Amino acid sequence: MRDSSKARLSAAVTCLNFNLRRTSRLVSRYYEQALKPAGLRAGQFNLMVPVGLRGALSITQLAELLGMERSALARNLKPLERKGWVTVTAGADRRTRLVRLTREGESLLRTAYPFWEQAQRELTSALTGSVLRGLLKGLRAASNAARTED
Repeated sequence: MRDSSKARLSAAVTCLNFNLRRTSRLVSRYYEQALKPAGLRAGQFNLMVPVGLRGALSITQLAELLGMERSALARNLKPLERKGWVTVTAGADRRTRLVRLTREGESLLRTAYPFWEQAQRELTSALTGSVLRGLLKGLRAASNAARTED
């Protein structure tokens, strides 16, 4: 490989996408292990928490909150429905689909929360308060900048 190609590849390691995806994989793996005793995966936890906090949400609202495509969200909700943790039902106008936690889903979140809380404490303890606040602020800014209108 030529020196100029190596220099370009070397610069790529400063890429925001590269670093976010790497960190995301590592952090996700950490939460996966932490939530395992509760019988819940990190992605499932992340899908259920907004519904647990806000109550019934439309697929569109939940997809926007999670930064996901509606079709990908619908696919990811299917296993949660099969396990009886969420329901997806027609809304008032029949075109809207509403996601709700079942009692079993609420119970599962209550069980999983202490495991999540411990992992959260462990990971955030590596960051000082101002660094953590700056990181979260930066991630929100990057999310807002990356949003595309379909």
